[in-house]
Amino acid sequence: MAKEDSSPIKTITVTNAPGFFEPNNQLFAGCKNIRVGVGLHPELAGQFEQQLVDFPKHLNHTKYVGEIGLDGSARFKNTYDIQYDIFRNILSFLSTRGEKIVTVHSRNAARDVIALLHEYRSVTNNKIILHWYTGDKSSLVRAADMGIYFSVNHKMLQSNNGLEILKTIPRKLLLTETDAPFTFDANIKSRLVSLQYTHKLISKTLKLDENEVCGMVYDNFKSLLL
Repeated sequence: MAKEDSSPIKTITVTNAPGFFEPNNQLFAGCKNIRVGVGLHPELAGQFEQQLVDFPKHLNHTKYVGEIGLDGSARFKNTYDIQYDIFRNILSFLSTRGEKIVTVHSRNAARDVIALLHEYRSVTNNKIILHWYTGDKSSLVRAADMGIYFSVNHKMLQSNNGLEILKTIPRKLLLTETDAPFTFDANIKSRLVSLQYTHKLISKTLKLDENEVCGMVYDNFKSLLL
């Protein structure tokens, strides 16, 4: 953990079920650059839905929430109703709390996710990040109008769709992520290399200097924490 914490990266590490929050919180205790979120990933909704009852108590011990959301892809369609109920419940928990930073999954479910966020976000000052967004542009614009941030990674930006989405994201709402280790491959084997490559792809696509990209992303990250 010392090596990861000493790298020049500010990290929000997410968990995929409430039961993993406390062990991870202990694992990263004392870290200066790593913060742990409590989550219930939609891919695991059917497996861990019974842990939803523990979600509110963990919210008392972290500013960070994630990963939560919906996944409408074919592999997880059979649990979509469960996912939807869990997501609504978590947003209901969040509606009574403020100043949380929330990372949201929306693969093949962007319209439903953004509709639910619109319903609940209006009553809180929580900050929302749509992670690895792949939805339609009209939903992206709606989310951006709500002040929702978007985080991109190097793998996302290796597809034409990902590059077109990047061009649509307002620059003041753009963040970077690694989604490590799931994005690693033979060439990208560390979080630092992943972020450096992501910055290069952003620079090339938006026709910005790489230092300008780094400054922009860091300023957006600071605004997220305010």
